[in-house]
Amino acid sequence: MNGPRTLVVRLDSAGDVLLAGPAVRAVAAGSSYTAMLCGPLGEPAARLLPGVDDVLVYDAPWVGLEPAPASYPECAGLLEAIGAARFDRALILV
Repeated sequence: MNGPRTLVVRLDSAGDVLLAGPAVRAVAAGSSYTAMLCGPLGEPAARLLPGVDDVLVYDAPWVGLEPAPASYPECAGLLEAIGAARFDRALILV
């Protein structure tokens, strides 16, 4: 398939990531490559979703009851990984 490379973002818990499954499948159906960016709690669920080619994990400092502190190296690493993947589009689910 010669479609766009797509990033789907859902940074919440496993349940929220699983509920995003229909949206992820719909996006993946029109994409040549689909990656999911999720938090550490949602990672296992993201790996179960059909159509997901890769999972990126980021512990966002604005998510959760006791979020990790923001760190420039971690943010820079995330931006580098996203840039290297050369996504054509992104879908941010809230």
